[in-house]
Amino acid sequence: MLNHEKMPWCEKHRAGCFADVQGQDFAVDKVKLFLRNFPKKKAVILHGPAGTGKTSLAYAIAFEMDAEILELNASDLRNKQKIAEIIGPASQQRSLFRKNKIILVDEVDGISAYKDRGGLGELLVIIEKSFFPVIITANDIWQQKFGLLRQKSELVQLKEVDYKIILTILRNICNKEKCFVSSDVLTSIAIKARGDIRAAINDLQVLSQVSSPELVNEIKERDKEQSIFNSLQHIFKNAHLDGKMSGIFDEVNMPIDEIFLWVEENIPLEYKGSELAMAFDALSMADVFRGRIYRQQHWRFMVYEYSLLSGGIAGVKKYNRIGFTKYRKPTRILKIWLQNQRAKKKKTICQKYARHCHISTKTAMKDFLLVKHILKNPAVRKELKLNNEENDYLDKPMAV
Repeated sequence: MLNHEKMPWCEKHRAGCFADVQGQDFAVDKVKLFLRNFPKKKAVILHGPAGTGKTSLAYAIAFEMDAEILELNASDLRNKQKIAEIIGPASQQRSLFRKNKIILVDEVDGISAYKDRGGLGELLVIIEKSFFPVIITANDIWQQKFGLLRQKSELVQLKEVDYKIILTILRNICNKEKCFVSSDVLTSIAIKARGDIRAAINDLQVLSQVSSPELVNEIKERDKEQSIFNSLQHIFKNAHLDGKMSGIFDEVNMPIDEIFLWVEENIPLEYKGSELAMAFDALSMADVFRGRIYRQQHWRFMVYEYSLLSGGIAGVKKYNRIGFTKYRKPTRILKIWLQNQRAKKKKTICQKYARHCHISTKTAMKDFLLVKHILKNPAVRKELKLNNEENDYLDKPMAV
């Protein structure tokens, strides 16, 4: 484990017991019921969005039970021999130092359905044979591959935490760290975290260590996805071409190519029949103008592209729509390629950092601003064996 000058506050101020778990009373009650009924079901799945306290609740369970934690992640489950030689016996032997023991399988949805076909099988074997509770965390447990795992486990959902609760947590941390931050800034961090306690705490820690403009830029990245959702909702739900429609994408901090992919991905979720055909016809015309812009550099055509992407698609329906639609991220290869090109060096840095810190690459990527601050230390960079390109990337002022 890396020696950091300062421990990450999200670890330092992690909930230590059930009473410390904020905003998840229903989940805590269900966990208590699971523990009382053990071994009726031997596993419990804590599932919900990132940063809602799943791992913290697992450690709170360990504290309440006076239990030793045997922790696994998706990469551990890929090694059947390791499971057989280490995890298997450990799941059946009492702890030498604690009254009880629990097995924690963190971020189980990191197991691939294709590359790690044996991983889920090994996990089911552990659950079947274990003498101790198995605590599993996941962001999305409703994938088809987890059908059997859901049957053998108690499901406990953790929901996004209200910003007022996050604000209280941030204020308590400020008091403990003797860190003064204005109430307006704390409120802004709490709201923009959108239920993610870990992200809010990381933002607070970074605020105490780096210039505020850099923090603001990082927080704005989280707003990007919310702004495209709002724009899509306005287009797909409104039939009338109001004044807002012409500039609907002005607040979306995305290249037009990415906006195009978002619109394309979600048209089938809102339209059927002739409306679907007309919407894709408007999209295809927008694509024609996009091609002319790239080939001929006729940038005046951009107004037509934007108009067809917004009003052209909104105008195919005869009346306003109601109800909530969960819009999806684009899945086309181009979207993946664009993301990979932008984040290639960032990803390799996070992979090296994650291996040393025993966390997932996904977690390191999400908290990259904090990781970047830690990697200012030359000794840490040397320990991670970063190459020249990775060091150059970290030294750029706005490499977030």
